[in-house]
Amino acid sequence: MFRNIKTMQLGFSLVEVVIVSAMISIVFGGLVSAYKYTNNLINSSKGRQTAVVMANDRMEYFRSLPYNDVGTLLGIPTGTIAQNNTLTLNSIKFYERVLVEYVDDGADSNGIVSDYKRVKAEYSWSINNSTSTFFLVSNIVPRSVESTAGGGTVRVNAIDSDSTLLPGASVRLVNNTTSPNIDVTKFSDISGVALFSGAPASSDYEVIVTGPIGGDYYSIDQTYEATISNPIPATSPFTVLEADVSTLTFQIGELSDLNVETYSVLDDEQMVEDFLDMSGVAISSSLSSDGDNLVLSDTLGVYETLGSGYLSNLTPVSIYEWSSARVIYENPANTDSKVRFYTGIAPGPYTLIPDGDLSGNSTGFTQQAIDLSSLGVATYPSIVVGLELSTSDTSATPIVDEIRVFYRETKTSLGSVSLDIVGTKTIGQELDSTPIYKYDDTFTTDVSGEETLVDLEFDVYTLTPQGLYDVATACSEHPVNLQAGINTTVEVLMVPDALNTLRVIVKDSFGDVIPGAEVNLTRAGYDVTHSANTCGQSFFTGALLDETDYVLTVTATGYSDDITNPFTVSEDIIVEVVLN
Repeated sequence: MFRNIKTMQLGFSLVEVVIVSAMISIVFGGLVSAYKYTNNLINSSKGRQTAVVMANDRMEYFRSLPYNDVGTLLGIPTGTIAQNNTLTLNSIKFYERVLVEYVDDGADSNGIVSDYKRVKAEYSWSINNSTSTFFLVSNIVPRSVESTAGGGTVRVNAIDSDSTLLPGASVRLVNNTTSPNIDVTKFSDISGVALFSGAPASSDYEVIVTGPIGGDYYSIDQTYEATISNPIPATSPFTVLEADVSTLTFQIGELSDLNVETYSVLDDEQMVEDFLDMSGVAISSSLSSDGDNLVLSDTLGVYETLGSGYLSNLTPVSIYEWSSARVIYENPANTDSKVRFYTGIAPGPYTLIPDGDLSGNSTGFTQQAIDLSSLGVATYPSIVVGLELSTSDTSATPIVDEIRVFYRETKTSLGSVSLDIVGTKTIGQELDSTPIYKYDDTFTTDVSGEETLVDLEFDVYTLTPQGLYDVATACSEHPVNLQAGINTTVEVLMVPDALNTLRVIVKDSFGDVIPGAEVNLTRAGYDVTHSANTCGQSFFTGALLDETDYVLTVTATGYSDDITNPFTVSEDIIVEVVLN
């Protein structure tokens, strides 16, 4: 009998190959990762163990030194130890930083603050792109009784831009006239204080204070030597007396950028609703006009408890950006009024603009000034102002006197404008008492009318165009109050230069600008009124004479009038008027 025998071919299918390859990758990938992790762990452990050995050896060396030699080169106390050093052990490079300082143990009352010395040795090293640090601290006590001979104490207070004590500030004390010289850096403690005890009695001490970790993003405050360019320094080098404490305070803050934009046109417009009647209210419930204000409706003096309404739709023919709104209201006890912003057309329905586009809108605004700049005109070419008035005392009603909505219709850039910029902080005076400013420079905007001044110190800066132009307005404000750590943009409207100009900035008692305020300037043969723009500024130019008999009158709904009589116009004048 014959049988058919089929030949079997041995081998792997493609699927089997893929599966086996994946398994091999997983297994060996895990092994490689485990190996790398183990190797990194071993190297890290080796680095730390080596650092401990080195730190202990170095500390023993410091302890072996004569007491008078326990100090740092150029440091306080001075000695033979380098403040910064590079050492190698077990093929690992270590960066050593040594700080030696006097310590007052507080156990005695003899007034001596140099009872003993404290040595802190810090070591840093890098392995596998990871940096580690280790430090030891040791107290070294003199063999004899402590003494105040030849030394005093320097106390440096570091404060930030808000005048709050600043921990971690870098404080450098320098004296190039002592022998040996002194150049030592400490960091202010949690109380913002850097204490240099045992400083040799001498004159010509200097201090430089900047921010933590090198202070790359902080301003610098310091003493200044008298020079030809700064003959009368604002803060001169000082003297340390034996057994005395010299206390100084320096202020620093985070640096900021100032972006300057120059324009030939900034056209601001506004919508005004004064509620002399209800014609500007598209739809309302339980609201009415008393002939001058919007109030809750009443029946024989008994007011409704709740009323709401929507103003007529605001749709500018041309709009570049929304700016702000100003609401003038009065809320007697037990009354309330709120403003919200919507989209829609009477008789509705109206859609509330979400908080994501206008923060706080769902809750409702109760303040007078409301920022609308977050509203994109592509999404919101048209808006509606909604009002809600309420009272829990039916004999009283909230009163809304006026609502203004400001927007920018258009703006046109002006390139290649040269401006001087100067801050208010000084570093000294000329011999004729002329101030020497810490920041005084000139810059030119690019062809698009922009220039960014980077890493400026917090200060109040004034921009002055060179020759061809005057500053008609500068938003959000001018002079520019540049705050620490907050980048700021200022839009500057340039107009042709005139011999005499007046720019009026109108603010309330809280420091907020009052857009829409009426500013009137008069004298014989001159009577001009301007409405303050969205930045609360009005500008007068052309036909102004250098005279002392002008009258300046500033008025705004809901505020007391301000009248200055006489008022002087001479060259380019900037005046700030505060309304109550």
